[in-house]
Amino acid sequence: MDYNAEILPATVLHWNYRGFTELPLHQLKGEEADVTDIYLKENLLTRLPNNIGVLEHLESLYVSGNDITELPREISKLRCLKCLDISGNRLRSIPEEIGEVRSLKFLILDENELTELPLRIAELRRLRYLSVCDNRIQWLQQRPVYNYHHCELRFWRNTNLKTLPYSLWYHMFRDQQTRCLNIGCLNATDSHNTRTGSHQCKLKINQGSKDLEVNIRFPPQYNNVLNTTRFTPASLYEICRRQFYIMLNEAVKKLNPQTYSFYSEHVRENLYNEHNNNITDLQDNFQGFNIDSRGNKENSDENGNNYKSVVKEGNKKASKTYYVPADILKEYFNFLPNFVKRDLSNGPISRCENLNCKKPVFDDVFYEFCLGDIILIDKVEEVLLSATFCSKSCADFWKRGRTTIPWTLL
Repeated sequence: MDYNAEILPATVLHWNYRGFTELPLHQLKGEEADVTDIYLKENLLTRLPNNIGVLEHLESLYVSGNDITELPREISKLRCLKCLDISGNRLRSIPEEIGEVRSLKFLILDENELTELPLRIAELRRLRYLSVCDNRIQWLQQRPVYNYHHCELRFWRNTNLKTLPYSLWYHMFRDQQTRCLNIGCLNATDSHNTRTGSHQCKLKINQGSKDLEVNIRFPPQYNNVLNTTRFTPASLYEICRRQFYIMLNEAVKKLNPQTYSFYSEHVRENLYNEHNNNITDLQDNFQGFNIDSRGNKENSDENGNNYKSVVKEGNKKASKTYYVPADILKEYFNFLPNFVKRDLSNGPISRCENLNCKKPVFDDVFYEFCLGDIILIDKVEEVLLSATFCSKSCADFWKRGRTTIPWTLL
């Protein structure tokens, strides 16, 4: 066997400080597939080429210190990309297609002009480090990373960020020491508030002998924001989307290999659920076992035991490392209107904070607010937390035993 034939050639391109105004793919002259690492720091790039997908084996891309304002949607074709450093640019948004870069482990977006993160960024199961410091982030989704416990999230010095989702704080920052001296945001008593306008609410916080008013900006996707004193039932479209998304997630769970983690909130359910895929496969694999050597020789092992193979011949190798709702929609529900497919592919901003519910919440949302602590290196800071719910009953159930903050909608 020729082992050298199994090893792909690796090419590392050091193009820092060259004054390039564009990524010079033309200089590769047909050797794009050999490139694994590209260093393009401190150049004059304003964009990345739409044909960047030709770098099919690219693992690291460093383009910090340029003038890039947007990423092409074709970045989704970089299936081997593990590290993307695009800090120190002028990015205003990240395409949702970033969720297709499923090998990504390190994503550095510091010092840009981002106001929000794409919802599909939470689909990156291998992501271990996400940094969005020194941007203009106004709100964070409930789950900006797939695994709360295996990924480090840094969002310091986003001065427009006034509140943190309760679940995000609970799983990543509650009673956890952060490697930071000053987070530079989430200061509810800071006089620097965002401008008043739509998609905002006003909170009244008791601070000693006086009341402070803080303006909080909602995600623009929330069209109907309610509290427990002013509420209406969710729209029929919202209810249908919630149920459809639950169905999509159930399909994804069946397609993806089951993984067990003791960090999981439902580890016992995962281990002992009778509908677990692995247990079901194991039971199927043991059906028909016997010790009678007179059985069918064609479907028997050397001990005469009948068996049925779990792996189908035509499906021995999965085409994807894992599946997400967008894959199901593209394969089976491509006939749906584009706006419906977009909403379901991107997923909800949050799920109901009631642990007995956890329904997805798209645009009909109940809000409650409370205070929590973040432990810094030399002090503890009190921050404002937001909790979202699918209904008034879930919000009322969650409020039991908690001190919440009254608020009004602007």
